[in-house]
Amino acid sequence: MAENKVNITDNLETLKEGEVVTDEKTGKKYRVKKNIMPHYSAGGPHGLGDPEDRTLRKIEADVIIPNRMNTQIERVECNESYMGLITCFRTDGAVSGLNTCKPALELFNRCKYEKFHDPAFRTKITDEYIAERSAARASGMTSQQRKLEEYRDWKKNNESK
Repeated sequence: MAENKVNITDNLETLKEGEVVTDEKTGKKYRVKKNIMPHYSAGGPHGLGDPEDRTLRKIEADVIIPNRMNTQIERVECNESYMGLITCFRTDGAVSGLNTCKPALELFNRCKYEKFHDPAFRTKITDEYIAERSAARASGMTSQQRKLEEYRDWKKNNESK
């Protein structure tokens, strides 16, 4: 009859920061490191999280992804109806435009509703976000910081010519 043996690492409350623990199965030694963030958010090459992690935190799923979806909808997906609404508000005025621009607003809202409830669109935006987050975790720099570094390298190479 096999005993259900509890590993020493199953309960980290008994371990102290910096203590060395040996894995019984593999014989590898690990130094105990405790922090507030879960291991997948604090690990990785730069301490920003595991670049291969594809899980989303609650704030990413509920706030960041919908904000990115909204931006993409306004700029690309429903841009014609959005610009029609903006033009209507500019010509009729913001206050009176609330009444006169209802057809343009209805058209934009319908387009936006269809995109927000399209699972393929949400998956596409989520995959783009995870790829960007993964690159940031792997390099230790955001996409804007990477673009700035690329520009600086390009500038340095072109000045010497």
